[in-house]
Amino acid sequence: MGGGRAALAVCGSAPASECATVKETGPRPTHRKEKVLATGGETVFLTLRARILSGQLRAGSMLREQALAVELGVSRTPVREALRRLAEAGLVAFVPHRGATVVAWTMDQVRETYVVRAGLESRAAGLAAGLITTDELTTLAALIDTMEPFVTAVDDAGISELGRLNAEFHRIIVQASGVPQLMALTTNVARVPLMADAFRRQGVQFRARSNHQHRDILTALRTKDALWAEVAMRSHILGARNALTEH
Repeated sequence: MGGGRAALAVCGSAPASECATVKETGPRPTHRKEKVLATGGETVFLTLRARILSGQLRAGSMLREQALAVELGVSRTPVREALRRLAEAGLVAFVPHRGATVVAWTMDQVRETYVVRAGLESRAAGLAAGLITTDELTTLAALIDTMEPFVTAVDDAGISELGRLNAEFHRIIVQASGVPQLMALTTNVARVPLMADAFRRQGVQFRARSNHQHRDILTALRTKDALWAEVAMRSHILGARNALTEH
């Protein structure tokens, strides 16, 4: 996988003059390799994050670099980077002589995380009301419709998929705010792993209410009503907090 072999592969199908040019710009294969590593690290991070948030990886689960690298088909470097990012997001902790472990959340931490999310995402929704594109609105509407059948799901796979779709709905709105700092902050504020448990425990009524609130948020965005969008998003997130922490 080294730079030399990459250069020879290009030269094999190129005229001599072009081959010389490839050789003279030797660092390029290294850049491509770095890009692959970065992409691999992002994939590993998103995969492990999704497993933690869905409850597939429970509190106390150990995350071993070598085992994860083999399972995911990557080297240990992107796994190590992903674990570092998960630690920064508060999802894993490094325990001496044990490695990375999925953290357990207290109810106070859960409540505080939702308060922070409500502040960030309501601000993002207010800004997005004036900037969101027609394509983004169409995607949000499609996500709401796709979530609807999962409202009545009783299996772990269906509930996990509902959680994934829900996270994507929120991500698009934050992205539409046009503020990179908000995107970075909301990514780093962990989505609480207990959310999947709330979907299971609260059942159809809770899920139906949550998706109905998505429709309210979408209507506010479509009408470019910044105040409504902000209030609707705040109520939506704080309502989820209450459902999680009061039962």
